[in-house]
Parts: sequence; structure tokens; C-alpha cells
Amino acid sequence: SNFSSFFLFKKDPLTMTTTSSPVVLSQDFSPKHYEVALTPNLSTFKFEGDLRIDVEVVSATSSVSLHSRELAIHSASYSSSDGSFTTTAVKINFDLEMQTVEFVFGKEVPVGSGALSVAYTGDHNNQMAGFYRSKYTDIDGNEKYMVSTQCEAIDARRVLPCWDEPAVKATFGVTLVVDSHLTALSNMPEKRVETLKGGKKRVEFLPTPVMSSYLLAIVVGELDFVQAKTEHNVLLRCYSVPGLVDRCTFALDCGVKCLDLYDDYFGIPFPLPKMDMVALPEFAAGAMENWGLVTYREVDLLVDVNTATSAQKQRVCTVVTHELAHQWFGNLVTMAWWDDLWLNEGFACFLQTWAADKLFPEWLMWDQYVGDTLASAQSLDALRSSHPIQVPINHASEVEEVFDAISYCKGASVIRMLNAVIGPDAFQTGLQEYFQTHKFGNTKTSDLWASWSKASGLPVGELAASWTEQMGYPLVKVSVDSVNGDKTVLKIEQSWFLSDGSEIKEDEQKTWTLPLAIGTASSNDDVKVSLHKGESFTVEVNASEGDWIKVNWGHPTPMRVLYSDDLFAKLVDAVSSKALPPSDRTGFLLDCRALTASKFLDAKKLFTLLGAFKGEEDCIVWDALHPVLVSLDKALLSNDTLSTAFRTFAASLVEPFAAKIGWDAKDDDGHLTKLLRQTLISLLARFSTSDSVLQQARERYNAILEDPSNTKACPSDYRVSVFSLVLKNGGEKEFDELIALFGRLDNNADKKQVLHSIGSGPTKKLKVKALDWTTSGAVKLQDFFYPINSVSASNSLGQSLAWEYFKTNVDRYTELLAKANPSLLHAVIVYSSRGNTKEFANEVDEFFKTKQIPNTERRVSQVVESINIAAAFTSFLVECVDTQFINALV
Repeated sequence: SNFSSFFLFKKDPLTMTTTSSPVVLSQDFSPKHYEVALTPNLSTFKFEGDLRIDVEVVSATSSVSLHSRELAIHSASYSSSDGSFTTTAVKINFDLEMQTVEFVFGKEVPVGSGALSVAYTGDHNNQMAGFYRSKYTDIDGNEKYMVSTQCEAIDARRVLPCWDEPAVKATFGVTLVVDSHLTALSNMPEKRVETLKGGKKRVEFLPTPVMSSYLLAIVVGELDFVQAKTEHNVLLRCYSVPGLVDRCTFALDCGVKCLDLYDDYFGIPFPLPKMDMVALPEFAAGAMENWGLVTYREVDLLVDVNTATSAQKQRVCTVVTHELAHQWFGNLVTMAWWDDLWLNEGFACFLQTWAADKLFPEWLMWDQYVGDTLASAQSLDALRSSHPIQVPINHASEVEEVFDAISYCKGASVIRMLNAVIGPDAFQTGLQEYFQTHKFGNTKTSDLWASWSKASGLPVGELAASWTEQMGYPLVKVSVDSVNGDKTVLKIEQSWFLSDGSEIKEDEQKTWTLPLAIGTASSNDDVKVSLHKGESFTVEVNASEGDWIKVNWGHPTPMRVLYSDDLFAKLVDAVSSKALPPSDRTGFLLDCRALTASKFLDAKKLFTLLGAFKGEEDCIVWDALHPVLVSLDKALLSNDTLSTAFRTFAASLVEPFAAKIGWDAKDDDGHLTKLLRQTLISLLARFSTSDSVLQQARERYNAILEDPSNTKACPSDYRVSVFSLVLKNGGEKEFDELIALFGRLDNNADKKQVLHSIGSGPTKKLKVKALDWTTSGAVKLQDFFYPINSVSASNSLGQSLAWEYFKTNVDRYTELLAKANPSLLHAVIVYSSRGNTKEFANEVDEFFKTKQIPNTERRVSQVVESINIAAAFTSFLVECVDTQFINALV
């Protein structure tokens, strides 16, 4: 196959070394407009495509290459706009590895404008990528199919031959020929609908604005909808398969308010005439921001407002606000190449919280952020196998590996930090200027820095470089240098923080431009951020002898803070007295957990701090206590005496407050109280040995079996805990009851609660049965990592069984997910390889060396490193604490 029309890697013919120049198609032809007519078929699962691309030929050539994957090309021809020149492709060459098709013409195509015409057919696969099919059960209980597209990152080429690169923008005109009873949707509103013979109709859509190929979207199926108009007059519709439309209203309401919010904030009205949001029965990711037609997993768009958990409402709201942020950030202005993917995802991740906080201020989203988004970023970014936010991508296929917590969560956290540094006004002014300057175009990270620098007068590029161009974040050591009256001088040292606490070699040392916000007992209103550089420096704060001092007030900066003994002791008191606000209690706890795992902090101190949370009643703080207690429990599992002592201690923290909050929902429960009850009952299920807890769970479980819609007896918030607890203390009967319940439940949100708990069976037989059921076809491809997680997270037996099962079935897993979104296989690998011994880390490492799976190298090295860190954490805990010490805390 002929590579002549490629910029391949620039290679030295002798050494074949590569420099990082992205692999992109030649620009001899420059596409201006795609006109594509597609005829999907919901029974043969084949579609026909008829494509005309209006192009500008920039340099005379006798061949052209486009991206194409799994498409059968029947013919291709070119004709000039004035009709003076036509030629047909005499040869069609496919390159399967590069996913391209090359058309070799009978004669040289001259410079000028013209049209490339291609006739082809493709498949409606079941891999949730390209123009794929979804299966669902309709309201009469019949099995039905619908089809929809998923083009990001590089699957538009499965829908039509195209220049499938973010910087090659064009307009798209779509026409669909479908059965007349079906709803057909695309990015834009309909331009013309015509009835055809044989029960068909032709639906032609208005052309899109200039956009990247990965945003092209089509949905065809039986759909119901609800609709509303924004104050700025955009019609917004929320679609579902029949029978679920009542569950669309919450997302519709969030969407309508959110579009108006973004219109005002960005200073540019929503650029399209309509906005559709569609819940799809089968979907790989959470949602996809296609311009004007956002597609979602059903559980991420549909909620029953009366029975939904607080967590489900929050999830739907933040997925909607995330995807709608992309309509500007990503769609109107797009990264020039995939190495700036973080700009899209980090920004949408920041704005999802910003907008949700504006829509629902009582949810305290920014307080939750510290234990949620920031914690996810810090957890992954403290590994040696992390990567910088801005990561070189040579080949577009590599991008799937950076759709991770660094691009999303660390990206968002750096943007939140910059917002704190330059202030919200300059932040907004800079953003508005960025959109005005670059709308309908492509940008690099440096373009955004330039807009913010102009708005704030600060060198934003220089400030941000240490956060986006190098991986990791700082460990900040704080001690008192001197105290003079009501002024205290702090000595601050920074170095690279690593989860495993490994030694940092001379040539590895790095520092950051450090934004510091410091609150003290005598000065914690309106705390200002100051910027610092260098490995060590001093800072003066308003604090007298004996005052507590809290560095990284509100946690705007991703870092871990290690205090000297005297400062640490005062902060423990401030936790106990609740002088520290919830987000600072949360952040301090999570820092101490991470510092213990990396052996910078004596484990006794972490336990002493946990003791200070007796009497804690804040939902945000409990949300952080939960993962800390669970991680300690897992770490001590292999040591029976310590494990028993710790569980008694954990129960003593949880039980008194859980009794106060109770199992039954109350009329005056707020959003956060419901979240809190979910957290507390999950902890009770794990730590309490009280018979009454199991008794409560059994009563509620029986009520659900009798009537799954009985949310009074068992609110959705804690069904996973109830199912897990009853199954853990039950057997075959309960397992079969849950499987039968899964079949009876009529929506994915409820089914997911069974998936999350089915691995809790007490025996090897039941855990293996859960894993067999997972891949039997009963569970959707998009969901089958949930039960794997349920098995491996259940206990040490579950861990080893999930890994053994993975090793035995690895070919089946990879075959099932061969062409699906790579994130699904990544999840299977992560959830199957849980453990906390050095031996297990070596075994996982060796296994993947012999069994190499493409595009998983980075994920596997992160898994192995995490297991090693867990192993070191376990041995450090056993070394530092004994049962006597833990018992004294109860």
C-alpha cells in the first residue's frame, strides 16, 4: 500500500529514530464541505453511504488519502467545479494499520476547486464506536434496535471516509433515508422531510457550522422527548427510548438553565439553533459532546426525580453541565491536535462544577471538589507512571490512553488554581477574549495563556508551565521559623511528591511556581493567594504563638502539605473543634493519608487524626473519611489482630452518628443528608458487627424483592450496601434472588445497583458465578466492568479470583472489547488486578509482558505501581501501630 500522501514520522533512514511530529494526512486536498447521504438498516446492520466532499486542490496530484476504517468502498471519482475535468479512481488502496484509503486516479488532478465523490457501505457494529447499533426492550417487551454514532476520538472514519483530524474543519450536510416511523436526528435541525415509497422517508438536515469530524452525530430509532426553550430562545429537547421519557425532565431543566448560564458567562450565544440530548441504551463512555446532539449513557441522563439518589442527581447534573461546556470549549474552539486534549476535558471538568454550583448552590459542589476531582487527580499524578497534562501524541490512536484523571481532573484542578491566582474577573474576561479571537478555529494551550495574561497582567504561561509541562505536584514541608507577637514566619520547602516515597535522584528534582493560600486561627477570612518560587523560602502570616496555621487554605493548589510536629498537633485540635472549615478538614485528612502511604508521616499520627473526627457530622468530611477508612481496612486485611482492632475503632467512629441519621429518609432531608446517609450505611455495612445492622438490611432487602419500586422501605441511596450486606451473609438463594431482580428491573440506574453488589457472595463458587454471569451476554458490554469491580473489591478472596479469572479469560475479554472504546478494556484491567503485595505486583507485571495488549501499556504500569504502593503501605502500618495503640483510640 502506498504511503506517498502521508507525513509519516520523520525518520532517519539509517537509525529509524523518530521525532515527535504528529502523523497527519497530506493536505494536497483541503476539504470544505461534506455532503453525506446514509441509509441505515436496522435488520441487516449494514448502511449505505453516498458522499460528496467539496475540496480545494492545493497542489496537483494523482492520488489522495483519507481516513477510512471498516468501510467497503465501491467507487470514487473527482470532478472540477467548472466541469472541465473529471477522473475516476483506477486503484483503491487500503492501509489497515494507518486506517486510510488511497484513491489513485487515472490522471493528475489539477489545482482548483472540485468535488470528490465516494460510494461505500459500512457496518452497524455492536462495539459502541462509529455508526453502531444498540439493543433495548420496548414498552411491549419486544427486543428492538436503534443506531447512533460515536466518533471521538478517531471513529468518524467508520461512518464516512474523511480527514479525521481535529484541525481539518469543514461543514457537514447530512441526509438520512430511514423507515418513516423512526426519529432521525443529526447535529442540525431538519431542512426538508420527504415521504418515499415503501414506508421510507428522506430527512435532510441544515449544514453545520465549520467543525471537526469527531463531532459529527446521527441517531436513528424510536424516540420520545420532552422539550423546553431557554430564555435566550434555544429549543432544547431531551430524548429517550419509549417508556422512559418521564425520566428526562431533570436533565432538561439542568440543560435549559445551563445554556443560559454559559451564554452570559462566555459572552457568545450558543452557536446552533437547537440542542438535543439523547439517552442511548448502549454507550461506552458517560456522554459525548457532539455539537447540537449530545449522546449519553442512560444512567447519566435519565433520573426519576422522586426516587433518585442525591448521587445520581449530582451525576446527571454534572454530566449535562460538562457536555454543554464543550459546546463552546472544544466545539466552537477546538484543540489543534490531540496533545492538547486536556484543554477540552480539563476545562469542561472545571466548568461542570462551576455550573452545577450555580444551579444548585445548596449542594456545596466546590467543597465536594476537594475530596472528589482534586483527590482523583492527586492519586494518579503521584505515580512515577503518570504523565504531564500536555502530553506528546504522535499517532492519534495514542490519545485513548490520555482520556484519564490527568487530562480531566488535574486539568480542571490547574484551571481552578489559575482562577484563584488571577481572580474570577480576569479569568472571565480572558475567556471571552479567547472565544472571540478563536471561534470556529483551532488553538494550542499557549493561546489560552495569552488571553489570560492580557486580561490579568500576570505571566500566566510562565506560571502554568510547571503545572502542565511536567508531571507530578509538590510535597510542601512547613515549619515555624520565628514568632514575633502576632506575626509568624514560616519556613517552606518544596520537592516532588511521589506516592511510594521513593528517593528522588539529583537529576529528577523539580519545583513548581507555587500559589499559596494560608489561613490561621486569627486570620482566615478572604485569604489571598501569593506566588512563590524556589526549593525553599519563608512566608510571613498573621498568627500568634499557639495559633493553628493551615497551608493551602481551601485547597486551590494540587500539593501535599507536611507539617512539623507542633503545627500538626494544633491542626488536629482544629479538626476536633471544627475550627477548620469542611473542605480544609477533608483536604488535611487526605493529605495525611497520602503522606502516611509515602512514609513521610508516622502512621500513629494518621490514627490520632482519625480519632479527632469523633463527633464529625459534615457530609463533605464523611465523604473523605469513607475512602480513608476503607483503604486502611484493605491494607490491614492480611493481619487478623490489627484488622479486628481497626474495624472496632472504625465502627466506634461510624455507629453513633449513623444511629442519629438513621436508615429512614425524613421529609426534611436535604440533598447532602441523603448523600451522608448513603456514605454512613455503606460504612456500617463494612465495619459494624451489630446484628441490628444486618437485621435492618434484611428487612429492607425483602421489601425490595416484594416490590422493587418501594423506595420508602429502601431508598435507592443505599441499595448497593443492603444488597452487598445481605449477599455477604447469605448464599446461593440470595445470589439467585439478585440475578432474578436484575431481570425484573426496568431501568439501567436500578440494574446498576445489582451490578455493584453481585460480587459480594461469601464463597468462591458464588464469586466465580458472578464473573461467569458478567460475560454471559446478560450484562451489557458497557457495564460488565461493574461486577468485576464488585468481586475484586469484596475481600481478599475476591481479589485473587478476579485476577485468576482475568488471566484465564483474557482472550475472551479482549475479543469482546476488541473494537470498542479502549476505556472499557482499561476498566476491566484495573478492576481485575487489585492487590497489595510485592509478589502480586511482579506477577501482574510479568503477565502483561508476555501478554501484550495494544494501547494499555501506560494503564498497566500505573496498576503495577499502585499495587507496589499498597504493599508498602501495608507493611508500614504494621511496623508503626499495634493493637494496644488502636484500642486506646476507641
